Amino acid sequence: MKQKIGEHIENPDYIDKARYDVSRNLFILLAVILGLVGILNLAQRDINYIPLLFGTGISLMCLGILLRWRNYKLAAYMGMIMAFGLTIYNMCITSNYGHFVDFLWIMVIAIYIFFVLGNTWGVINLFLNIGAVMVVLYLVRVGIVEQVEKPFTNFSQFNFILNCIISGSVFTYITIKVLNALRKTEKAIKEANTELVRSNHEKTIMLKEIHHRVKNNLQVITSLLRLQLHEVEDEESRHHFNNSINRVSAMAIIHEKMYQSEALSRIDLESYLNTLIDDLISSYAVNTDIKTSITSNVQHISPESIVPLALIFNELISNSLEHAFKQIPTGIINVDIKRNEDRSITMHYSDNGVWVKPQKDASFGNELIESFVEQLDGTCKREVLESGTHYYFEFPKQL
Repeated sequence: MKQKIGEHIENPDYIDKARYDVSRNLFILLAVILGLVGILNLAQRDINYIPLLFGTGISLMCLGILLRWRNYKLAAYMGMIMAFGLTIYNMCITSNYGHFVDFLWIMVIAIYIFFVLGNTWGVINLFLNIGAVMVVLYLVRVGIVEQVEKPFTNFSQFNFILNCIISGSVFTYITIKVLNALRKTEKAIKEANTELVRSNHEKTIMLKEIHHRVKNNLQVITSLLRLQLHEVEDEESRHHFNNSINRVSAMAIIHEKMYQSEALSRIDLESYLNTLIDDLISSYAVNTDIKTSITSNVQHISPESIVPLALIFNELISNSLEHAFKQIPTGIINVDIKRNEDRSITMHYSDNGVWVKPQKDASFGNELIESFVEQLDGTCKREVLESGTHYYFEFPKQL
């Protein structure tokens, strides 16, 4: 969730709420503890009061940002700057206790940054602090920087123990909060996934029912057209009726395959073509023995492409059955579909018949084929050879 200054979080998800809560509680804790310990160090004239009061000021600023704008990311960025500055300052001071507590605070801020800002900024913060430590140690070694020695007093021992307790408590709090947030987030994700699976199942059932009803409606239309066909005496009109019936049937088969398919987003092309050919052979009542061969490495076609593609094949097969096999004992229809390495598709349709010359050079069926090929951004070429009629299609985009 992206946030800007002035943007109010009305419905944050759990992980955002956990990040905000951790940031708010951390900076409240730091402001109170660092302020009290800083005042105590100032009263004892311990030089630790400088970083402690500096940290108090930054914590109050971060707390103001959180309470005013609820922008935990900006607060975390300021926390990074505070940690970086304190790391450099503390490395310039030496004491009998070393820098054990300093490194513990670095780890506290590192875990906080990883949780609130993510892995990228967490790694950046970690490398910035480690790099600062190494640079300061190198500069001290070569004599460019001189560390300030902190005198050992009874208060120093108390201060060291107090810092260990505070940093350890904050470290424990952040760790527990992070683990709780991750656990609750995992639980929320599982619940969301369960709800998504249930919702998808319901939608799948609904879509299958829709496809089933559309198929039934299209079959009613074809039945009405066939009833009307009995009243048509003109042969050319009967021919147009039959073509219309076959086109509607071709679309009905699509919806039948869709609700029978496990994946509603795609349809088995080879299975569809076999069903379409059988349906058309039955519709035309062809007496000639028809043999079909369909080879394809294209397993599935998207619903957006299957309708124009189905109507293309409907026109091709109808033309073959109507015009090509009247003078031969055995008709052969070959369909070869290939998906190329560049994801384009090439199709070759052929029959072994001798086509009856059409009465018109540009028939409605040919116009439909050209229109649907253009709709799919493809190209079409027709050749009439001694072996029969061949159609070559190329579709550059993935269907």
